[in-house]
Amino acid sequence: MTTRAALQKALNRIEAYLPHLLEQFPEPGEFWPAFAGESEAVIEGAGQDHEWVADRLESMLTFHGAPAP
Repeated sequence: MTTRAALQKALNRIEAYLPHLLEQFPEPGEFWPAFAGESEAVIEGAGQDHEWVADRLESMLTFHGAPAP
């Protein structure tokens, strides 16, 4: 089981990298697979914190203006 602190660290890493992903992959069809590659392991390792991780990811995507899927 992954601790919430470890999950937060992973989420912070994703959020720091998100502006680069958005710049590198401006088209939704390219962005979403790249984002999934970054976030999938965190989501899969979230266990009971799955909903918390999903909410955090959604918040950061909204904040950074990610394209609609």
